[in-house]
Amino acid sequence: MKRYIATLLLLAICASTQAREVFPLNEGWRFFFKSENSSDNARHVTLPHTWDTDTGGTGYFLETTANYQNDMYIPAEWATKRLFVKFYGVQSVADVFVNGCHVGEHRGGFTAFTLEITDCVKFGAENHLLVVVSNTFQNDVLPTSTEQNVYGGIYRDVDLILTDKAAVSPTVWGTDGLFVEQVSVTPEAVEGRAAVYVSAPKELTAQITLTVRDPEGYVVVEKTHKDNRSADEPVRIPFVIDAPRLWSPASPDLYTVTARIVCDSMADEVTVRTGFRRISVSGGGLLVNGDTVRLHGVALYHDRASVANAFTAADYDEDLALLHDVGANAVHSVSGPHDQYLYDRLDER
Repeated sequence: MKRYIATLLLLAICASTQAREVFPLNEGWRFFFKSENSSDNARHVTLPHTWDTDTGGTGYFLETTANYQNDMYIPAEWATKRLFVKFYGVQSVADVFVNGCHVGEHRGGFTAFTLEITDCVKFGAENHLLVVVSNTFQNDVLPTSTEQNVYGGIYRDVDLILTDKAAVSPTVWGTDGLFVEQVSVTPEAVEGRAAVYVSAPKELTAQITLTVRDPEGYVVVEKTHKDNRSADEPVRIPFVIDAPRLWSPASPDLYTVTARIVCDSMADEVTVRTGFRRISVSGGGLLVNGDTVRLHGVALYHDRASVANAFTAADYDEDLALLHDVGANAVHSVSGPHDQYLYDRLDER
């Protein structure tokens, strides 16, 4: 724990010159079932984790409720900042507590979610994080009917996010708070629109700069926009890319879109990658940018014999290599979405 605290203190110094810092919270968890009534015999686990790989090879599927505990030292220097915890997947219902304060619940085992914990944090002190997880059947939590085991656990990564008081919101549907929409796509130009969700005190007005870089990293769009949002609405910024390089399976060109907000001495930015392409369907099949693409797809489950649903990047890379070997160019995600890592790799391919 001392090494972890020292690391956070070192990163806190770095945070003074950078708008946003992200710290992985995969280490140091203590796990025990609710039925144990005590953490005295808690097991030390590293995320991603599911309790259905810990059943001793009995072969049965365990539906239950369990607790995950972690301690994190929060430096006093962060008292002017905001703190969020992002979970990339908890199956299937999660209740999150910080120092005994309930910061939120998430229902649904296949999607990411982010909760702000600023008001419950003790700065300059050790803080206690508790996640109560249940994979028991509940008829208002999808999927309600599936042949796939809903294994349970914090089976994807967890991050601690540090921002200024003014930030691109990390709490919008588990995303980065930046959405890029293509309005029209032709070989001559792409017309697009970015939606930036800004989270800042009402009395502050931020300047938002949208930057789009082509696949080589050259800036092709840069626009500055005032924060004129209404409550719970994003700032929408239109843009045009001339002579675009369109994404296709043969040439998977990706653009980088960055939204940066500046407000007094505060700043924050997030970046996403996206490809622009025209999709349509004709009697001959699927058309990408007017060219016919014959689909050869596979159904990809959230399930491996060795790790159940607790996939690592290496597991996904191995699956992608197998898909390449069988000649697949399309993937059906069974029951719900996979981790974002998979979709990033698919975009690149």
